[in-house]
Amino acid sequence: MPRFVSIAWRVVTLVGASATFTALVVWLGTRQGVSPAYTLPFAITASVLVAWAIMHTTLEPLRQATRAARDMARGDYSVRVSYLTQDEVGQLAQAFNRMAQDLAEVDRLHRELVANVSHELRTPVAALRSRLENLADGVEPATPENLEAAVVQSERLTDMLTYLLDLSRLESGTAGLETEPMLVADLLDDAMEVARLAAQRRGATVHFASRIEPADQVITGDPVRLAQVLVNLLDNATRHAPPDSVVTVDALKVRQNLRIDVTDTGPGVPEEDRERIFGRFQRSDSGAAVGGGSGIGLAIARWAVSLHGGEIAVVDSEVGARFRVTLPLAGPGETRGRRGSGGSQGHG
Repeated sequence: MPRFVSIAWRVVTLVGASATFTALVVWLGTRQGVSPAYTLPFAITASVLVAWAIMHTTLEPLRQATRAARDMARGDYSVRVSYLTQDEVGQLAQAFNRMAQDLAEVDRLHRELVANVSHELRTPVAALRSRLENLADGVEPATPENLEAAVVQSERLTDMLTYLLDLSRLESGTAGLETEPMLVADLLDDAMEVARLAAQRRGATVHFASRIEPADQVITGDPVRLAQVLVNLLDNATRHAPPDSVVTVDALKVRQNLRIDVTDTGPGVPEEDRERIFGRFQRSDSGAAVGGGSGIGLAIARWAVSLHGGEIAVVDSEVGARFRVTLPLAGPGETRGRRGSGGSQGHG
């Protein structure tokens, strides 16, 4: 930024101009035979008025910022500060407006979080309560099938609370990794088995096919977090895949990385939604939640992948949706602390 637009140079210029103007008026008055007793007060008064007008314009954004800060303290984040200059005060006004915009976005996200959590928890709680009331009142017999239905609702509620716990760790930055070498084949087999059982409980019939190259590939990472990523992706695929279709999992070594593709034959993900669906509580255009049914699964998956120094994205596919996870085979740069208690694996 040019120095002449700074407040310091404005003050120096203003003082110099005022002194020059006062001396010039007194000199001209003296040449015209007017006593300095008359010209000096006039020159000083004129200089003060001009200085006041300039400083009033310069400092107006500060007064606006003060009023806006009071409004923001009362919860109004829509206020903004207008500015015309690019000096220090103008830069402060710009920074203040950016801060107000960020706070407004955080406030909006918090409101959406509360609303979405309330909505997501209401359904399994209401279903579980209704089922238990029917069993207690004798409306339904306590058969293994009815008890299993109650267990399914309680598991859904447990999974939702697990996601919220992971979400709070994500925001606070307290979650870490416990890394160890593991066979990719074992990791995929365990994740597919969990996803298969979850699909069966929902009454869905989906098959899995996997390909690993090389077959004995080993990766270093946190087994619980990586399993969480894969289960979320597989569970999301089974929810959107047609009945009796096949979900394929390809794990390939690409240079020093492991690339895992999870592909289904469902409706796919529109290109304009491929980044948005990794946000919290996001839903597809059809209204269905993405990311394991709760709308949080894909956000948690991206978080876990990023902890490992990898990337996750939706890539082009001839049919259906293809989620691609890229992980460094050597694991993250360093182990980030210990995994907190209660960090159980969330299933979709």
